[in-house]
Amino acid sequence: MAPRAQSTAVVHPLVLLNVSEHTTRTLACVKGGKAAAPRVLCGALLGRQQDARFEAFLSFELKLAGSGGDGQDEIDFEHFAIRLEQLKIIFPDDDFIGWYAVGMDTQLTAPIARLHERILARYPAALLMVFNAALGDGAGAGSSLPIAIYESHAAERVERSKLAWYRAGAAPAGADIEYFVESASDHSAALDAETTWASRLASVRVTLDSGEAERVAVEHIANVARQTSEGMLHSTAGDAVGEQADASRMAAFLTGQRNAVEMLDRDVAILKTYVGDVISGSAAFDPDVLQLVQRALSNKPVVLDDDMFDLASAQEQTDFQLASYLAAVTGAASVVRSVSHTSNTALHYARNKHAPYVSPSPADGLYGMGAGSMMSSFGGHGRLGRHRGFGGLR
Repeated sequence: MAPRAQSTAVVHPLVLLNVSEHTTRTLACVKGGKAAAPRVLCGALLGRQQDARFEAFLSFELKLAGSGGDGQDEIDFEHFAIRLEQLKIIFPDDDFIGWYAVGMDTQLTAPIARLHERILARYPAALLMVFNAALGDGAGAGSSLPIAIYESHAAERVERSKLAWYRAGAAPAGADIEYFVESASDHSAALDAETTWASRLASVRVTLDSGEAERVAVEHIANVARQTSEGMLHSTAGDAVGEQADASRMAAFLTGQRNAVEMLDRDVAILKTYVGDVISGSAAFDPDVLQLVQRALSNKPVVLDDDMFDLASAQEQTDFQLASYLAAVTGAASVVRSVSHTSNTALHYARNKHAPYVSPSPADGLYGMGAGSMMSSFGGHGRLGRHRGFGGLR
């Protein structure tokens, strides 16, 4: 049988950001004494599959339901089903394609393999992504991404000794070993004491891809200001300028828009409260203040159901279309001028080349050359050649 081609997994930046945030949040809770350190930190991957190409768009955390009968971790599949159904309402085109586990490198370990064995019982073709959380110690420095993804092949009959690397609680296997995880699916072929059904975990080629919205989010997170609330309160003017230079341009723009909307909302609320108090008689009538209120109302922005807004919108659309048409006409005129200039140059060159054989006459055609003169230049002796251009015809 021909060897199977290596599959490709496309990971979007949001997945890596979610996994990194999940890891950082869990470590903060463990160091703060708010939670115990989990043996396996894991989550689900959502995306799409087309032939041998997997694409992961989103991820969310998986909840462990404690230890099972064999003392190993169990996944709370009831909680998983609820979260998956909620996300599929928002992202109907995405489905569960695999899960991720966080480790100190990208190698498989016994706890990760046991959890993958339980997931394969429900999803036989699930991917496994191992995220390397030990980048600060220099691990994974030789790879472009701190992840490794494994594809679960169809179950095959193998020797039980190939499962000893995680069944016996052995140390993580090397990179050159073939990983096999026992398959819990029912198979018709009878087994003996030395063989079992297992799925081989094959390494997948990993690439990183992003859309426009994801690039904006990554730019914001990469350039966000490195300052806490306490640092902002105690910083000097010079320090504030330097820290502002590190801030995200997107964050600065959105912050300005938010402050403007908040100020407008606060001013409108104050005017509304005052007018209501005047109507109810709890506040004194002040013509100057009410004149300012009337002036503010006269400058109110038009709303979507306003006729003036529709007229202004139609005018803006018309102006934009006219500008587009003008640009198109200008471009066409430029092309015509370029073609005309090229034609004049070519004809001028041809006339100079055949000048000794051409006798110009007032009846020459376009660009000073009649049909008869052109034919005479090439030695034509027909009827047209005996006359000078079309003007000589009787």
